[in-house]
Amino acid sequence: MTHDPCMTHDAFTSHVIQLGPYTIVTVDEGYAAVTQNNGKQMILKGGEVHLLKHRNWKFEKFMSEKLQTNNLEALEATSADNVLMKVQATVAWRISNVEVAARMAAETMNADGSNVRRGDDITKLRNDVLKQSEASLSSFIGTVNYSSTFSVSAVVQGAAVSGTSLEAVPAAPAPSQHAPSADPSPLFDAAQLRTAVEHANDITNTYGVTVISINIISAKPADSDLMNSLAKGAVAAAEALQAETAARGQARAEMIEAEGHASSEVTRAKGDAEAQKIRAEGARLAAETLAQSEVAVTLAQIEKTGTAIGDNATYFFGADASNLGALLTNPKVVTGKPKH
Repeated sequence: MTHDPCMTHDAFTSHVIQLGPYTIVTVDEGYAAVTQNNGKQMILKGGEVHLLKHRNWKFEKFMSEKLQTNNLEALEATSADNVLMKVQATVAWRISNVEVAARMAAETMNADGSNVRRGDDITKLRNDVLKQSEASLSSFIGTVNYSSTFSVSAVVQGAAVSGTSLEAVPAAPAPSQHAPSADPSPLFDAAQLRTAVEHANDITNTYGVTVISINIISAKPADSDLMNSLAKGAVAAAEALQAETAARGQARAEMIEAEGHASSEVTRAKGDAEAQKIRAEGARLAAETLAQSEVAVTLAQIEKTGTAIGDNATYFFGADASNLGALLTNPKVVTGKPKH
């Protein structure tokens, strides 16, 4: 085998090298090569070097098996409550079956028999995926009541701004029928968006593509006046929820304070009762001890009499000592006569 001396060094470092009737194809990992062997499609896997052994075994294209992410911009869809919305979203997808994708979706030849310009075929495949993703997302949005989900998102945002945790709010004994739900909006719920992904995969799997995820970045009404009206209603709902939460907190605080006060009174009453019991027991023991001694009884009587009289001694003996003679000569006080 000889090679053309005019061939440059870059030609030998290319992924596809033509050597007369032979073709050397180097396929990197994450890619696959689509070739036609006498009109029969053959897929060459990545991570290897392949030799196409005759002139009718032609290299067509490389197809990437890597993750692809594209924007779904300026999508307009109508919700279940007839709100026309502008939606911005992204779709992540990949070619999961190169053989099916090359056979069903990628163009390998033009109708006039000319070769397809490389790159045009993958562009067509990408457009097919994006169009199907748009249709699946529009179908999903058509099941969402946007008015209610807008209120929910605003309530959650209002609670976050005020520092209130919706999970920490105690449940009301009889919640209002008009109180908005705290469930997340379906438009931003990954679990519910899976329905759009499954809907898209029902079609894209037929041509070898798997949609991994569809994510909504923003969704708002196309009519700005409607947007403002919904915003006002959502703010009012958020403020009502905050007021209700504050009232519940105040009621709970007053209940705790009342319970604390009642507990304190009970403790104080128990303490007073126990003290009275201890004093009574001490008095009983003291009385029993006094009863065993006549002298102690007499001394106790004197002490109690003195305590009872206190500062009222003049009641018996007069205001001063000069009144003592009159007291002793009083026949009602002194009944007996002195003996001579």
